[in-house]
Amino acid sequence: MAYNKAREEYRWKKWKDEEEQKLRELGMDEESIQALHESDWANFKADRRYHEHQVSILDYLEILLDETDAAVPQIQSVEELLDSIDNEQILHTLLNTDRTTLQILVLKMLGYATKEIASYLNMPEQTVYSRIRRLKKK
Repeated sequence: MAYNKAREEYRWKKWKDEEEQKLRELGMDEESIQALHESDWANFKADRRYHEHQVSILDYLEILLDETDAAVPQIQSVEELLDSIDNEQILHTLLNTDRTTLQILVLKMLGYATKEIASYLNMPEQTVYSRIRRLKKK
């Protein structure tokens, strides 16, 4: 969520009014209250300038995801994987690889954990690791 200057200023003024009211009740003179107000206002403005130039981490991740989605099409199947390979040697290696290993590769590219892949394909987790390792060697 972006930094909302008006909302933050409203909150600051509300807080400051309550604080100044308490200071008056405690007997603090108006000159000191005014000096404190000016000092706090300067700090608030400095914080506001800082926050105006910050991008929240969620906004930044959203920007990155949009750029990645636009740059690289998401591969959803083994056929799409094979169609996307430009290197002839890698394509030849993948064509000679069994279908299950290619499914593991696609699921890994989609971000699934090895444990999830093993459960989905009904095989031990170690088998998934072994197939990935063998494919890397090829």
